[in-house]
Amino acid sequence: MRHQLEQLIEYALNKKASDLHFYKNDEHLQIQLRTAKGMCSLHQDLWDPKLFSYLKFIAGLDLTNPKLPQSGSFSIEIQGKKIDARFSILHNQHLETGVLRLFAMKSDLKIEELTSDQEAIDFMKQLTHFRQGLFLACGPTNSGKTTTIHAILHEIALSKRYKIVSLEDPVEIQDPLFVQLQVNEEEGFTYEKGIEQLMRHDPDIIYIGEIRSAYCAKKMVNCALSGHLVVSTIHAGNAKEALFRLLDFGIEAYDLIGLVSGVFAQRLYQTPSSRKECIYEIVDRKEAETILLAKEYSTNHVRLEQRIQRALESNRIEDEQAKFDIQALQA
Repeated sequence: MRHQLEQLIEYALNKKASDLHFYKNDEHLQIQLRTAKGMCSLHQDLWDPKLFSYLKFIAGLDLTNPKLPQSGSFSIEIQGKKIDARFSILHNQHLETGVLRLFAMKSDLKIEELTSDQEAIDFMKQLTHFRQGLFLACGPTNSGKTTTIHAILHEIALSKRYKIVSLEDPVEIQDPLFVQLQVNEEEGFTYEKGIEQLMRHDPDIIYIGEIRSAYCAKKMVNCALSGHLVVSTIHAGNAKEALFRLLDFGIEAYDLIGLVSGVFAQRLYQTPSSRKECIYEIVDRKEAETILLAKEYSTNHVRLEQRIQRALESNRIEDEQAKFDIQALQA
C-alpha cells in the first residue's frame, strides 16, 4: 500500500499539485488534484478505498473514532526527497472526505524567483533590513503568502546575525536556519500558548503563521512594540482590508501608525511559459499611515487589481483567473 501512495504523490508532484482531495463512498474512491489551473479529477482504477484507510493510519489518526473530524501528518520519501504531508478528514452519513496537503517547497527559495516585478523585489529586499515593526502578508489560500514570507526570512537568516522563531500551523516549509514551533491544539499548544512560549526563546524576529483572533493580534502588536520585528499573515482581499482587519480585532490606529513596516497582498498566476508568477500590491510605511488615518488609499497608490491588469497587458501572466480576480477586487 505504501508503494501505491508513493506513486500517487509522485504523480501529484509531477502535476505540480498542492493538495489531493479524496471522496470515499461505499467501495469507491474519487481523487482530485488542486493545481494552479484549478481542480483536476483523476479517472483511474489503481487507487481504491484501502489507500484512504492507509492514509489515516500513517497520519496517526484515531481509527476508533472514524466519524470524528481529524487531521494528522507524516513524512514520505519520493525520489530521494523528503516530502512532508498533512491529512485531514471529515465524515457525514454517506461520504468520507479527505484532503492531503503536500509541503514540497524548498527552503532556500530566493526572493528573485517569486516575481519578475522589480519594484516588488526591491520592496521585499528592503524588508530584510528592518529590525523592528510589523509586516503583514494577505491573500487567499494558495496565493503563495507562506512561500513569500519564508523567502524573506531565509534571506535574513543567511546573515546569521539574528534569531528567528516561527509559530506555524502547520510548518509548511522547513528551514534549518531558524526555530520553527508547530501549533498542536490537541495537546493544548494553541497560537495563544505558542506566542507566549516563543517569547521565551529570546527572538529578534518573530513569524506568526496567521492572525486568527483578537488575542493573537494584540499579542503580536505588543511583541512589535517591545522592539521585535513581527511577520504574519491575515485573511484579507487586499492590503487596505488587512489593516482594517486589525482595527476590527480591537487594535488602535495610533498603535499601528509608525509600527507597520509594510503590507503586501498577492495573487499567484500561470505565465505563458507555464511557470508561476506572484503579483503583489505593495503598501509601505507611509501608505499604511495614509490608510489608517484617511481610511482610504492615497491617490497615487497602485492597487492590486491595477497590478494584475498591467501583468496581463504586458504578457507576464496568462491566466483566466486573473480576469475574475480583477472584477472581484473592483466590486
